[in-house]
Amino acid sequence: MIFDVVRFGAVGNGTDLAHEAIQQAIDACADAGGGTVYFPAGTYLCGTLRLKSGVHLHLEQGAVIAGSEDAALYPEICKTPYGNLPGQIQALLWADGVSNVAITGQGIIDGGGNSPLSPNEAVHVRFRPALIFYRDCHNVKFLDITLQYSCFWTLHLLRCSDVLVRGVTILAHRERINTDGIDPDGCRNVIISDCMIKTGDDCIVIKSTEGDACENMTITNCILSSRHAALKLGTEAIGPIRNIAFNNCIINQTNVAMALYMKDGSSYENIMFSNMVVEAYNEFPVVIDVTPRYYKEPAIGHIRGIVFDNMMFTGKGRMYIEGAEEAPISDLTLRNITWNITGPCKTSDVKKPDGARRIEIDPNRINYAVHPYQLIAIHVDGLLVSNWKVFNRSGNELLDRGRFYLQLVDHVTLEHIRHPETMPGLEQAVLIDCDRQE
Repeated sequence: MIFDVVRFGAVGNGTDLAHEAIQQAIDACADAGGGTVYFPAGTYLCGTLRLKSGVHLHLEQGAVIAGSEDAALYPEICKTPYGNLPGQIQALLWADGVSNVAITGQGIIDGGGNSPLSPNEAVHVRFRPALIFYRDCHNVKFLDITLQYSCFWTLHLLRCSDVLVRGVTILAHRERINTDGIDPDGCRNVIISDCMIKTGDDCIVIKSTEGDACENMTITNCILSSRHAALKLGTEAIGPIRNIAFNNCIINQTNVAMALYMKDGSSYENIMFSNMVVEAYNEFPVVIDVTPRYYKEPAIGHIRGIVFDNMMFTGKGRMYIEGAEEAPISDLTLRNITWNITGPCKTSDVKKPDGARRIEIDPNRINYAVHPYQLIAIHVDGLLVSNWKVFNRSGNELLDRGRFYLQLVDHVTLEHIRHPETMPGLEQAVLIDCDRQE
């Protein structure tokens, strides 16, 4: 059955509030056993809309669900994880404990956050609703829709299962804090494919904020651009994250391309990144890091079974990997990796990306990032580097970095390495307290 929101009294003129009429259409659809709530072309000004089981929202081309600026129209759903600002979760579209729901069509859902918001300014802004928040939902789909200008995370999926996100465009203001694209949070069986995502925060970030396992996901055929990280695990991860495949993505105009941040004592395992073309401007566009959130009360996690295969990077950047003495990163494979180096690396006033703001770092920690090497790896057990190629595209005759800086790395295999001529006095490789097999 089709439930046209206009027939329920919704006016798509962009000025009259339409959410009460639209909610009536959603409720009627659910009461009838399910169907399609249809949005013809028009701009529908709304506060929070709550989806129900069996309801399919379809936005025709030219249809826009636009978030109202009136905070009173957005009830508090729950608190934000980790006590993060703004302190409470509100959302334009909300679903809780429902199944068989979908949002499709060529229309737009617009949160109204098309303006810059710095971290310092955000401290004073409590009203920052997410665009879409689903909790404990099953069999959910997002197809072909455009999600834009959220004031907080764009698509937050908490403890959801059997999720399909396909052909979705996500746009956020590049200078607005906390505008993540997609946040699968303690979710299972998730497919994200054929999406274009441009954000002011992370594009796709996998979390476990409440300790639930996040597992069995594939992210493929996406074009990503981020002011922070394009593809990221953590930092907010209490529960395990496992069995994740990232494949066939283009990453450009991005700070960090791929990052695994372990802060809260969880485990990351069986994670594969493959077939990536990357243009990033951070000193370390790839980071794998085990650093406790609070150094005085450390929660040490484990990262194991990680593969990076068939990748091309363009930029000045390098790769940074650091485990912990009591929990080295294990079984790490770096295979078929090409680096096109276009600029100089930094050896002063440089550190690894922390991945989070709410942290307390040991002031006496060793800063390994100052070493001028293409790969820095610390505390790793089981490292294979194969078919690793570095090309000097910087315009300088000699490259300003060596091949590898490895310290406290056991079971190392380095094979089929190509690296251009480097500056005089720079060692090609430094291995300290390592067990090299080949």
